[in-house]
Amino acid sequence: MQKKRTVALGAMVAIGALGLTACGAGGGSDSADGTTTITWNMWAGDTESQEKLEAQMAVAQEVVGDDITIELQTAPWADFFTKLNANMASGDIACVTAINGQRLTGYTDAFAPLTDDDLKTAGISRDDYNPGALSVMEADGNLYGLPYDTATMFLFYNADLFEQAGVELPTNEWTVDDFEAAAKTITEKTGVKGFAVSIDEFQWLSLPMAASGLQPVNEDGELDLTNPDFVEAASWYGELVTDLGVSNAVPSASETTWDPTQFENGQAAMIIDGTWNATRYTDPENAFTGGAVRIPSGDDGPYGVALGSGYGISASCEDKEAALKVLGALTGPEAQAVIAEQGGYPAQLDSQDLYFDSLPAETKDNLTAAFTAGFDGSTAQRVTEEWTQVATAMPTELVSVYTGQTSMEDALASLQSRFAK
Repeated sequence: MQKKRTVALGAMVAIGALGLTACGAGGGSDSADGTTTITWNMWAGDTESQEKLEAQMAVAQEVVGDDITIELQTAPWADFFTKLNANMASGDIACVTAINGQRLTGYTDAFAPLTDDDLKTAGISRDDYNPGALSVMEADGNLYGLPYDTATMFLFYNADLFEQAGVELPTNEWTVDDFEAAAKTITEKTGVKGFAVSIDEFQWLSLPMAASGLQPVNEDGELDLTNPDFVEAASWYGELVTDLGVSNAVPSASETTWDPTQFENGQAAMIIDGTWNATRYTDPENAFTGGAVRIPSGDDGPYGVALGSGYGISASCEDKEAALKVLGALTGPEAQAVIAEQGGYPAQLDSQDLYFDSLPAETKDNLTAAFTAGFDGSTAQRVTEEWTQVATAMPTELVSVYTGQTSMEDALASLQSRFAK
């Protein structure tokens, strides 16, 4: 198991899991003793996530010193953007607000673009990141935030089920054909499904993207779900349930944890999920031996996207200088070290080795190889202004595909007609 870092709260830190309610314009306020309170809004849906944020905040509080108090307010992921929309409408957004890179384009009005002078105030340099990591916080040529992590998608596997079926373990050189063959054999030999399909955004999109070499948004920034090559690859993904029988159908759009639950309960030999769950699925204390490899390659070779989330400064923040200092502390090397020890993959280049140093000996070689392969040549994900709406509507369409009520071609055409400009 990974070491747990204990952090002393050396300064006053305010914590509230009360939703996204900003205090004062932009969430910044001054007290009678001359200190400034900067509100930090972030998502957290369980006790573990909340505790991780509190540990990061404690380190950030030490960095900014006694003149600034950081106040953490959280909401579950499912509610975060609903409440952010409400705060945008009122013009009162917390000074430091989290944003998922895949949804940034729909929220740029909420954030102040970061200039080089702003980065200097935050104590951060562009050179601290590789371009792929920083790109997730960029839109229309502007930088709207700083990433705290960088991520891509992996294929996770249950090595025990592979051994039971007599199938060689996946490798970072695997192709889509290798994946399909293994899923079939495991299903036939063990009675356990070879793969768990998903209704979540990149958990399901990754294989069709790899198989087709295409993203659902084209290079011109237009929604392109009905591109024939993408439709063909996505249809194959749906057929893992309907024709090949190597996956069970997701029963409803509310089953948001369907695939990880199937995998962790030993009901599926493989899933696609983000690198942020790498230590979770490969923990030596799990009931099975887990491993990870990059997404299997299509005919055009390996294909993956760089993902991530970060924090920006709200356009309504009244004390931008103090907010920038908090931003720098939450994304700087001290907080990055905590994130690494918590199982997150830090965005800053100089902190990434800390992630591998924190891995158990049993999984270190496997995950190091997977991360090296998975990030090699990964490209920035493309989104449209309507992408959040597209992603929100996907689960219902996908369930209809998996349960045989509609075809993948018709499901993608429906999304295209509803959300393409």
